[in-house]
Formats: sequence, structure tokens, C-alpha cells
Amino acid sequence: MTAVLVAGADRQTSTMIRRTLRAQGFSVTAVADGRCAYSDARRGNFDLVILGARMPGMDGFEVVRRLRADGQGLPAVLLTTCSPRARAGATFSTSAEALVSVAPLRADELVQTVRSLVSPRRATRPAELRYGGLRVDLASRKAHVGDYCVDLSTRECDLAATFLRHPGQVLSREYLLRQVWGHDEPESNVVDVYVRYLRRKLGAHWFTTARGVGYRLQAG
Repeated sequence: MTAVLVAGADRQTSTMIRRTLRAQGFSVTAVADGRCAYSDARRGNFDLVILGARMPGMDGFEVVRRLRADGQGLPAVLLTTCSPRARAGATFSTSAEALVSVAPLRADELVQTVRSLVSPRRATRPAELRYGGLRVDLASRKAHVGDYCVDLSTRECDLAATFLRHPGQVLSREYLLRQVWGHDEPESNVVDVYVRYLRRKLGAHWFTTARGVGYRLQAG
């Protein structure tokens, strides 16, 4: 499954991007700002990053510049309000592979751009994530713990992948709701239900509870 990292879009645009790409079979992770995007992108677990051109602290241009300076060839798409002519010039003057307008954002243009950029990488990038003795194949949705193998549902696989992209970090229920289900309704207990499913299938010791906050993936 192709993994896309999104950062710096406003809430409405971020929701549209997640829903649009997930409907096309992509796995989408959204983070709040450029610093988080840079940190997550460096780990090499994503096929493409979509960045707001203007973000506080570290804008999209700076994120791309730093990734290229680190030797990261991760394809980057910048979200902009520029005209088509200005976008062409801006693309040439930055290290980003493409600029997509958010005034307004066109779903078909976004999907076409993402597909054109990730196709060459998918041929060489292994479609799996691993941490400690846990490994998840994103294409087949199979999880491996040592010699044990189990099938995961689509939601279980997306949730496991989100944890695997942030090992050792406490992820809030709201964050997990946004990443996997596309909303952050605080009254929903769906995260707790699906963490329970993963604990049953993979082992309870992998997922620790941060009371009042969320969950953390720790080495088994």
C-alpha cells in the first residue's frame, strides 16, 4: 500500500486529501507542521509527502530543501494558491516534484499527481513496516510476529501501520481517529475497540495504554 505523508494543510483541505487518497487505496498520515513532517519523512516509511507551501516554523520549501540535503529522494508535492504559470516557475525553482493548487483543490489533479510520482518508487520500495519483532505487509495486510502470521482487516492494518510509523510515541485517540478513520470525534470509542483487536491478534504487550491520552507501540 502506498504511504503518503501530509502536513500543513488547513483542516478542511487535510480532510479532503485524506478521504480522496484513501478512496484510491493510499495509506495517509497527517501531521501538524513542517517540523513533524521533516522528522517523519526522514525515517523512510513514506512514498510521498504533501506539504503546505506556507507553514509556521518550517515551511514546505524548507522541509524539501532539508530532505534533499539529507539525500532523501522522497517525492514532494507542495500545496499552493499560485496561478498555473507561477506554479510552473516555482516548481522549477524548488526541489519539489510538483505543485498543486488549493484554490480550489481538485481531487482528480491531486490523485493524478500522486500516482505519477509514486509509481516509479513502488517498484523498488518494500511494502512493509517493521519494529522489533513485529512486521506488517501493507500489500497483503498480513502481520508477522516471529513465525506467527495473521491476517488483518483494512482498518486493523491502517491502525497498525500508523503505530509502526511512530514507534515508541504516545499517539492520542484523536490523532488515531484522524489518521485511520478521517475524523476526531471525542465520543467515539472505535480506537479502543480496534486496539483491542490488534492486541488479540498480535499480543497485548505491543500496545501500552497512556491513561487519558491514547496508546504507544513498544517493542515486544
